Amino acid sequence: MTALLVAVLVTALAIIAGLVLFTAWTAFQVGKALPPQGQFIDIEGTRIHYVDRGQGPAIVMIHGLGGQLRNFTHSLLDRLADEFRVVVIDRPGQAIRPAPVIRL
Repeated sequence: MTALLVAVLVTALAIIAGLVLFTAWTAFQVGKALPPQGQFIDIEGTRIHYVDRGQGPAIVMIHGLGGQLRNFTHSLLDRLADEFRVVVIDRPGQAIRPAPVIRL
């Protein structure tokens, strides 16, 4: 009975390790195929990815929950950047935090 339990645990650990390695490899491949389009800025310990193009009155776009920065940069960014400064922000994680206090 003990040998069976050990075999099941070893098998489960091997499967989990394989899934972790597969996930890491997949993330690496996606990062290589789709490198970040813009720059990064750290705000209160959170790394924010953004694209800033054009000149003129500013338009700031933040995608919704199911979106990504490329939803706006695909067709809108170049068309709007001719007349406006367009800032597209990649929404950070879904953690709810109070707004930072800005002192003027």
